[in-house]
Amino acid sequence: MKTVAFIAAAALALGAGAALADTLENAAGNTVNVTNSEGATVRYHFDADHSFMMMLPDNQMVMGAWSVADGQICLTPAGGEQACTEYVGDKNVGDSWTQRGIDGTQITVSVTAGR
Repeated sequence: MKTVAFIAAAALALGAGAALADTLENAAGNTVNVTNSEGATVRYHFDADHSFMMMLPDNQMVMGAWSVADGQICLTPAGGEQACTEYVGDKNVGDSWTQRGIDGTQITVSVTAGR
């Protein structure tokens, strides 16, 4: 359950803007890094086929599916429950920002080139 909560918190990494596809288009082929308030970082690879791979801090990999609709991004890890949150579509490779995670804590997000 903690993994699913962290997945949902990390979904906020893709934040609040007008263009719904931009951040995920920019993330394809790159890495979205989400660091929680405890310093644990999860790395995401989003693909155009609406799949994602997440690398947890303990190097465990989780696969799943993503979707964007009605201003929200939803992540569904394989064998887990879907978690949705606000989607921000204005981030590019090289951007780094802080925002509130789904649990209300501060998270730091960045998009780095490559996988």
